[in-house]
Amino acid sequence: MKFKFFICLFVLLLPFYAAAKELTAIGFVEVDSYQKLVKDKVRLTFVRTDSGWTSSCFFEKFHSLIEGHSASEVLSASSACTHQIMKSSWQIIDADGNYINAGTLKPSKATHGGEVGFVSIAKPLKNKLKFDSTRQSRYTWDGTTYPPLLAVPKGTRVEKISPEKTTDSLSKEIKDKIIKLYLKKTRMMDTSEDGVRRAASPKDVVVKPVYSFQDGVTFCEVSTTLFFDSAYCDLTSTYNELFVVKNGLVKNLSEEADIPSYMCHSSLALFNRYEISTKNMTDSVFVLFAQGYNKDGYVLLDSELNVRGISMWNYH
Repeated sequence: MKFKFFICLFVLLLPFYAAAKELTAIGFVEVDSYQKLVKDKVRLTFVRTDSGWTSSCFFEKFHSLIEGHSASEVLSASSACTHQIMKSSWQIIDADGNYINAGTLKPSKATHGGEVGFVSIAKPLKNKLKFDSTRQSRYTWDGTTYPPLLAVPKGTRVEKISPEKTTDSLSKEIKDKIIKLYLKKTRMMDTSEDGVRRAASPKDVVVKPVYSFQDGVTFCEVSTTLFFDSAYCDLTSTYNELFVVKNGLVKNLSEEADIPSYMCHSSLALFNRYEISTKNMTDSVFVLFAQGYNKDGYVLLDSELNVRGISMWNYH
């Protein structure tokens, strides 16, 4: 009798388990520094499994930075689903929000340099893709470019969640939290032309809110009034560190992403917030641009502001 009960229970639960096996992913269609389309390529950056979002297997050396998973666990899961998801038909979302059929993806011969993560569209695209030339440019090691277009497997829907107009409306308590967290690391100041330096104090720290959302999430750029750094560091778009605030929680994303860079620190900037949905799943995620000396890439945050994926590459 017990045996029959468990058989019946298994049959009843089978649709639930089948639904939980749903996969989706995020890729980007990019233009180079000459504003030319990287033709018939998708940079497959993030994959969603039953346990949440991760970087795709093409960026496995950064998987150890993903919170809550060992590198081997993430790589094993991501490798399997990355190749599985490439067999799905994909769509590219152009600057007007139109979904353009791209068909299936196949592995690319590119395995190093700025081409890491690229996979090929199996059949060349017939549609001319429209990029948004009105938005703030994306800064990369290779030069400035238009913001990329999002690509997702067919059946995945994406809604871009726009921020509100941001004013300097952070409470003193939140600002104090940000400044305290920022000054956990010694920040040096240039104070005169003859190279005299001193450690920064709280009054030297500038907190600038840049994006706010209706659910209380605010991104802030934080820096000192006179930031000391190597002359080589003017290769990045900003010296600011990126902080995020939600319901009193404060995080230094530049520190949590822990993106190594040679000669100077890497910069982070919010690209877009998306609500990504399939038949059985809805997630709100943030995609950030990451850039540093000889490095570019993307960082993905979940709705709780946890770093879930870091997909980066070196140019040489």
